[in-house]
Amino acid sequence: MKTELYEQYIEHRTAGRKHDASDTIRRFVASCTGPTDRDAWVRGFLNQADSDERIRHEVYSGLIFPVLLDGYERKEFWSTYWLARTAANLYASSSLHAQVGYKSELHFLKEAMELNPTDDVRRRLLAAYVAEFEHSQHEWPAGILSGMDGATLDECGVILADIKFAHHLDDGTQRPFLEQFERKVREYIGRLESRNGEMKS
Repeated sequence: MKTELYEQYIEHRTAGRKHDASDTIRRFVASCTGPTDRDAWVRGFLNQADSDERIRHEVYSGLIFPVLLDGYERKEFWSTYWLARTAANLYASSSLHAQVGYKSELHFLKEAMELNPTDDVRRRLLAAYVAEFEHSQHEWPAGILSGMDGATLDECGVILADIKFAHHLDDGTQRPFLEQFERKVREYIGRLESRNGEMKS
C-alpha cells in the first residue's frame, strides 16, 4: 500500500491540480491490494475524520465501503456507525446504496444504537429523527408527509412511535419541537379518520 500516493494526492488537490489529483488517487487505490493494510488505513482515516463531508468517490468505493460493508455484515458497531456517518456517499452512488438495501442514515444509527448506545450515537440519532420530522411537517397545515406523499393512518402510527422513541433519546432540548410535532400528527390523524368516516357514510 503506497500511502505516499495519498499524500501526493492531497498536495495536488490543495494546489488545484485536478488532473494530477485524479490520477494520483486512482493509483493510490490500485496500490491497496492487501486487506490488512487496507483495513488499518480505512480505520485510521475515518477515526481522524472531523466532519461528515463526502469522501472522494474513488477512495470511498474502492477502499472504505468494502471495509464498512464487511464489518456491517458481521454486525460490527464501528462499521455500522460509519455507514451512518458516510451516508452522503451512499446516497450519491446507487450501486453502493443497493448493496445495503438502500438503508438511510437514520436506519444505520438505530442499528448502531442497539449495538452500542453511546452518547454520540444518541445525539446523532435524535438529530436524524428531528430532520425527518421537519420534513414530514414542512407542508403543514396542508398535511403530514411520509416520504414525499401524504401519510396514511398506518404511517402516522409509525411516526407517533418514532416521536415516542425520540423523546426517550432527548435530554429535554428538543421537547418543545417534539410536542408540537406530535400535536400536528394527531390533528392530521383526526382529519384522516373524519374523511374516512365521511366516505363510509
